[in-house]
Amino acid sequence: MPTKAALVALTIAATALAGCQNDKADTAQPAAGAAASSAPAGSGVAALSADEILQRAKAALTEAKSYQARGAMVQEGEQTEVDFKVSGDDFIGSLTFDKAKVELLAAGGKKYLRPNEQFWVMSTDAKQGKVLAKGIGDRWVTGAEKDESFAELFTLGTVEGFLKPTGALSKGEEKAIGGVPAIGLNDAGDPDSVLYIATTGEPYPLQLSGKNDSVVVFSDFGATFPGLKAPAANKVVDLGKLAG
Repeated sequence: MPTKAALVALTIAATALAGCQNDKADTAQPAAGAAASSAPAGSGVAALSADEILQRAKAALTEAKSYQARGAMVQEGEQTEVDFKVSGDDFIGSLTFDKAKVELLAAGGKKYLRPNEQFWVMSTDAKQGKVLAKGIGDRWVTGAEKDESFAELFTLGTVEGFLKPTGALSKGEEKAIGGVPAIGLNDAGDPDSVLYIATTGEPYPLQLSGKNDSVVVFSDFGATFPGLKAPAANKVVDLGKLAG
């Protein structure tokens, strides 16, 4: 699912330049024999097709306008930590694996990227990476979204990008996620991943589970994230000028 796309995009970005928190959701089922009247009424989402459920989830997330997606996923033996806070068209997020980290920011109609030294070293070599890291420092790089090597990274700050399956969807098991009844969506393109959608209240995506007990949890629907703002001009480097 989407986190796999993030890993692929991150690897492509690194190659081009070369020229977990594991939040565990409560999955306990309601106790047998609990009074039927105490259970929340279903929204009817579970009766829809897998594709329709995903579309309902996308619409609910878009209407909420803001949310956080945080956790860790394992792909091809690599654990990648994911942390995104999204508010409309603006977002701030990060992808971390091993000691390499890249931060992403969209604010005021512009997009920015900020890798750490380990990312630069991984992307080039020890000597050049250290030179780049020293020259750029803690400044943000703008214009990166115009480079196809980086463009896909920024799609993770969008509902369509984060909830994009890699294959055909099918409905899976129903269980409680964090105490909320939900239904799983299985992705034929990534058999190890399951996206759980709430079946009571708004059909929000609640959790993306993967191999080795990796989990990304969705939360803070409709929240305000005050730190979402464009960096000061002296904290920005233009990628075009850097490359030129």
